[in-house]
Amino acid sequence: MIVPVEVEICESVMQFFELGGKVEVARPSRCMRPKEECGSLEPLRKNGTYPRQVIYWGMLFALAILRFRCGKCGKTVSRPFSWLVPYKRFSAEMIAAGVEAYLEEETSYRKVSNVLSEPDFVDDKEDIRQTKYSELSVKKAIEVAVTKDGGSRPSHCTVFRWVDDLCKRVESIIQQLQKELVRRQKDLRDLPLETDVENPNSLKAQTDIKAQRLDRLSFTGFAAKLLVSENEKRWWKLRTYFLTKAEYCKDLLTEARVRCQ
Repeated sequence: MIVPVEVEICESVMQFFELGGKVEVARPSRCMRPKEECGSLEPLRKNGTYPRQVIYWGMLFALAILRFRCGKCGKTVSRPFSWLVPYKRFSAEMIAAGVEAYLEEETSYRKVSNVLSEPDFVDDKEDIRQTKYSELSVKKAIEVAVTKDGGSRPSHCTVFRWVDDLCKRVESIIQQLQKELVRRQKDLRDLPLETDVENPNSLKAQTDIKAQRLDRLSFTGFAAKLLVSENEKRWWKLRTYFLTKAEYCKDLLTEARVRCQ
């Protein structure tokens, strides 16, 4: 089971490096399995780590993810940082930026890929090269390296999969968004009509269904702006909202089973 570290403890890659990798990861206070499967109220025990590579704006680094084990049922829980997406090497910030770029302006998957590949395009406030990343200790399983090889660059096919994955789940995302807008008492009249929103790249879609889904995703961007009150990084902020405040917390960028404490 995947239980991300609380967002407020370490919300971004930049904050992780500013802290020198010294982030206290708390062990779960109880077993996260349902009562019928275990339901133990005893704190879980540390059960080693596993390595994880992360690609962040053309830079590659590695860190260790803590794993915990229930003494009663023997099941394990991993605690990755919230800025990691399960089973993906690219950081959540990069994925969200790539998706947002394709949904808001006329472009191509290849162009989006090129922008996400270059460290020089990253905002100064998010540039980990400005921190003491090179001084992090290997003994703490935080091995850092800057690279420009092909492995640190998302291919245009990778960007396509990011967008396509959200397209397939767009209806459930919109349904969740609508619930949250009602819960937060947002005025839905501030939203444009869904039929008036068209994705700038939907004409290039191979099927009508894909074109419709892209239009729906672009509409989701307007709903996200109303919910999180952000003009920039809407999808990143929406993901954070879903992980922390939503009625049903889940990771917006993956179908993997993620559970928040």
